[in-house]
Amino acid sequence: MNSDQFFVHKLSNGMTLLCERMPGMQSAAMTILLRCGSESDPEGKSGMGTILSDLILRGAGARNNRQLTDYLDSLGLQRSSSVSVHHLRLACVGMANYVLTAIPTYADIVRRAHLPESGFAAARELALQALDSVEDGPRQKLLIRLKEIYLPYPQNRNSMGERRELQSITLEEAKAEYGRRFTPEDAIIAIAGNIDFDVVRNAVEGAFADWQAPAVSPLEQRAPTTHIFHEQQNSEQTHIGLAWDSVDENDPNYYAMRLAMEALGGGMSSRLFTEVREKRGLCYSVWAGYSSLKGKGSILGYAGTSNDRAQATLDCFLNELERLGEGISADELERAKTGLKASTIMQGESTSARSGAIAYDYFMRGRIRTLDEIKAAIDSVTLDQVNSFLAANRPGNYTIVTVGPRPLEIRTA
Repeated sequence: MNSDQFFVHKLSNGMTLLCERMPGMQSAAMTILLRCGSESDPEGKSGMGTILSDLILRGAGARNNRQLTDYLDSLGLQRSSSVSVHHLRLACVGMANYVLTAIPTYADIVRRAHLPESGFAAARELALQALDSVEDGPRQKLLIRLKEIYLPYPQNRNSMGERRELQSITLEEAKAEYGRRFTPEDAIIAIAGNIDFDVVRNAVEGAFADWQAPAVSPLEQRAPTTHIFHEQQNSEQTHIGLAWDSVDENDPNYYAMRLAMEALGGGMSSRLFTEVREKRGLCYSVWAGYSSLKGKGSILGYAGTSNDRAQATLDCFLNELERLGEGISADELERAKTGLKASTIMQGESTSARSGAIAYDYFMRGRIRTLDEIKAAIDSVTLDQVNSFLAANRPGNYTIVTVGPRPLEIRTA
């Protein structure tokens, strides 16, 4: 869809360059997605990607750890690295010319990282500390457990890893995985901001075009074995998580579904917040929202409550899900449209948000959506479309996970 605003260029090695020109900005942002997320961690070595996301930044190319950090700091770049199910993600944002200057250095990080022995122990220890922090965040712990129970293996694994498996990873194994999994095949580099397409393309071609590596074979998937799970935790609170299947992002009913979910659990005027929290005072937090992986759409829901109100909270939550199949009102639809469009507009207010959005869009859909296209699609959805979708796709077949001092009764239809 090359145009004055967007540019898509496929390198011969399988890497894709995406650009969005934002002439009103002085900044630019770069997002690099490498197809080596937690789903490709070796069996028994979960958390490998998280260790590598830190270790690759500890020296690359001609620069050691200190020199690499000082150089990127001298360019004034705000930087991040993270791991999701599908990707290891590197990102930076700064003045447009400095982001382009950093492209060869990021090529060094991706292709020629030192992976020093002196930094390995620290990288692994930071990963272990991040895992330990989950114990202090019960909601995060609940959502991690919910995905582990609900999703198929290996997409269900916690990207932070498991303690025993993290502790077993060696530097030699990390180096082998870096060589195996860091590949240009299906890699995406997205740059948004005040940029010139030709300059960006030449810089990326010069830094990445000769990068060759074999494609990574995925691990075999295994279906979940249970849908109801309780984790014992002695506390004053109970945390409830629900998940069920929905349409994926390429489905014709995608926007109707998103608006229905916005009406259900998207804000302080949503049904869950109004009915479960405000009217009945059952919980201090409740929501539901859409979540997706490549080719799979899901709805995740959460409620946090006191132990004595936990059963009533779950029952009321399930009642609202059953009632959703009866449809939503015109007022609910208009509020949902306003909320969904507001979050879309916010995506367009920064170069970092846009670089991430176009990379995500291309990976999930094979193309880039403009903000105007998204807003028009939201506006075009009718009440009949939403309610017809809900009548034909009633929530059900739930995965339910609870964390607290005692299990809850799960009402089945």
